[in-house]
Amino acid sequence: FAFTAGSSPTGLTLSSGGVLSGTPSAAGTFNFTITATDANGFTGSQAYAVTINSAPAFTSANSTAFTVGTAGSFSVTTSGAPTPTTITSSGTLPSGVTLVNNGNGTATLAGTPAAGTAGSYPLTFTASNGISPDATQSFT
Repeated sequence: FAFTAGSSPTGLTLSSGGVLSGTPSAAGTFNFTITATDANGFTGSQAYAVTINSAPAFTSANSTAFTVGTAGSFSVTTSGAPTPTTITSSGTLPSGVTLVNNGNGTATLAGTPAAGTAGSYPLTFTASNGISPDATQSFT
């Protein structure tokens, strides 16, 4: 058995018995062809697609600063496969600021903090994509 087109995901190997095994180091969809040759020299090939999923993780900073009375924006970003579709927050945001889940692995924290809202606001962001565990990030 041998890979004859494309390549396997890094971390996976193909044994001489045709078993694909190992621990993949990257997520994504990988297309490849495996060709087998028997003792008489006859060959056969089969195309395969392997999809490797990964749990979500936050890739953006864990804090930002807004100024009272001035519009601000911060992009919350994640990684994972499939792309996280849900980003939520728990905790209290200052009046005038909201978190909008964009449904594409990002969310936008934006708005104009109202007068009298100066201070720190501890939040917890959670990202999910159906692969456990969900990612959490303490955010201020």
